[in-house]
Amino acid sequence: MSSTGPRAPRGAADRLAYLLKLIAAGPPQFTLGELAAGAGLPTSSVHRLLQALVRSGLVERGHGQTYRPGRELHRLASQLVARFDLVRCATPLLEELVTQWHETAVLCTYSPSMRAAIIADVVMTPHPLRFAVERGGEVQLPWGSLGRAILAFLPQGDTEAIMREAKVGPLSGRPRSSRPEMEAELQQIRERGFARYFDPRYDIAGIAAPVFGAFGEILGCLGVTMPSKRYQLHLEDDLATAVRASAETLSGMAAISHS
Repeated sequence: MSSTGPRAPRGAADRLAYLLKLIAAGPPQFTLGELAAGAGLPTSSVHRLLQALVRSGLVERGHGQTYRPGRELHRLASQLVARFDLVRCATPLLEELVTQWHETAVLCTYSPSMRAAIIADVVMTPHPLRFAVERGGEVQLPWGSLGRAILAFLPQGDTEAIMREAKVGPLSGRPRSSRPEMEAELQQIRERGFARYFDPRYDIAGIAAPVFGAFGEILGCLGVTMPSKRYQLHLEDDLATAVRASAETLSGMAAISHS
């Protein structure tokens, strides 16, 4: 386990949650020392919290001095996945968009802790001329259709924090739009239910729509990306309507899974 994440929290409850995240993302077995080093916390503190996890069944003892994720942790994770697997549910919708429109379809999931979106799934266009999109890539929210389709629906405080941190575009290196321009763009996205992006200087364009959870929280977005040369073929709202309908279908699945 390596300490590559944010600084370890101070409160006991926050530290417990922090350890669970490290355990869930880490190797199948680990020692107390490895977990403490990865967490950047004193061994004595980690030992105390680890014992609480062992008592709850979320962590189990392994061979020798090792520990491993417990069967209770696996059971809870399985329950959540069984209720709603965003990627699994989105894949047929992405495939249908590619079949109909022959452009790359993308699913992004929003990470509140990172204040960024992660590319969770991609179905590539059959066109040889296409924009490279890789699973696991990070999407900065103030730029592009994928990012702005999420940014427009975040709580005001999160939007403010993201806008303060956003300085220059990750692709262009240019400063972001002025605050009034961004506010107007985000309001337009909220009104029409999708975001457009077009930048012929970098030959990239896209259309994306938000995906919501059962309680109205933003889960991510679903969209299509393409070279800007082909964007002219989709200036009518037919593709935008299809993207929005697919995102609404996915949002409906999320709502049903929690009913």
